[in-house]
Amino acid sequence: MLISFFRKSYLFQYVFFVLIAGLLWFGTFILPSELIPGTDPFLQPGYALILKAIGSNGLIGKIIAIILVLTGAFLFNQILIKYELAPKNTLIPALVYMILMSHSDHLLKLEPALIAGMLLLYVLHFLFQVYTEEDAYSQIFNSGFLTGVASFIYFPSIFFIFFIWLTFIVYRLYKWREWFIPITGVAIPYMFLLTYFFWIDQLDLVIQAYLNYFGGLFTLQFNFKLDPLDYAIAGIILFLFLWSFLKMAADIQEKNISIRKRFGSVFWFFFISFMIYIFADFHDTSHLILLTIPLSVYISNGFSHLRKKIWIELLFGILLILIILNNLKEVFFN
Repeated sequence: MLISFFRKSYLFQYVFFVLIAGLLWFGTFILPSELIPGTDPFLQPGYALILKAIGSNGLIGKIIAIILVLTGAFLFNQILIKYELAPKNTLIPALVYMILMSHSDHLLKLEPALIAGMLLLYVLHFLFQVYTEEDAYSQIFNSGFLTGVASFIYFPSIFFIFFIWLTFIVYRLYKWREWFIPITGVAIPYMFLLTYFFWIDQLDLVIQAYLNYFGGLFTLQFNFKLDPLDYAIAGIILFLFLWSFLKMAADIQEKNISIRKRFGSVFWFFFISFMIYIFADFHDTSHLILLTIPLSVYISNGFSHLRKKIWIELLFGILLILIILNNLKEVFFN
C-alpha cells in the first residue's frame, strides 16, 4: 500500500512519486491551456511581474506550477524530517503534500498562493529554528521579510505576520525586540515598493487598491460550487485530518518539548490559513493551497506513525484514485 511503500526514500520511491504526480497532472496538460487571468498590479505586483515575464501562456504556467509543487513537496519533506515532525528517510510528507496540493483540477495551474506558499514554507523553517537558538534575530527578521515578499505575490499572505506573533506566544517569547523585528522585516520590502510607486506617481492607486481590499474583508461568502466527487474528496481529506489531529493530540505529551512547540506553531499556521480561506474572498481558489500546508503536516505525521491500520491505507488509496478521476473528468466527459 502507498503509506507503507513511501516509508522509505530510495530511488524506486522517487520514480513512483514522479509517476503519481504525472497521473495527477496529466489531464491539465491534455486539455487546451487557457490564458492565465491577470491580477491587480498594485495589490500583487510580484505576481503581476511574473505574468509579465511569462505572458498569459497557460502551458508555461502549468509547467512552472508542477515544478513548484514537486519542489515544494521535497522541501516540505526535508523540513519535517529536520525538525523531527516526521521520521528520517521517509517520503510520506512529500507524498501527502503533493496529493493535497493537486486534489482539485482548479489547482492545477499557476496560482499566486502556490508561489507564496513556497516562501511561507521557509517562514515555517525559520520559525522552527527560533525555539532552539538563542537570540535568533536573523531568523525572526527573515520570517517577516519573506512574509512581506510573499504578500507581493499573494496579498493575503500579509496576515501571516499574526502567525509569527502567535508562534512567539507558543514559544513564550515576550521581549519587545522579538515582536518588533517581524514588523521591520515586512516593512522593508514595502518601503521599496511604495517608494517605487511614489516615484512613478502611482502611490494613490496603490493606496486605493489596499483600501478596496481591506474594505471587502470579513464578509462571509460561501460560494462553493462542488460536484459529488469534490465533496467525497473533501470529506476524506477532512476525515484524515481529524483522525491525524486527534492521534497527534493523544500522543503529544510523549514528544519532547521542542516538537510540541513546533506542532503548536503549525496549529496557528492552520488557523491563519483557515481565516484567510473563510474571510479573504479573493475570487480564486488560492486560499486552499495555503490551507493544505498545515493539513499535510498533521496527516503525514499520522501516516508516519501508522501501525497496521489497513483501513487508513485503503482510504488513502481511494482518495488518490478519486483525485485522479476528478482531475481527468474534463478530459473524458467534457
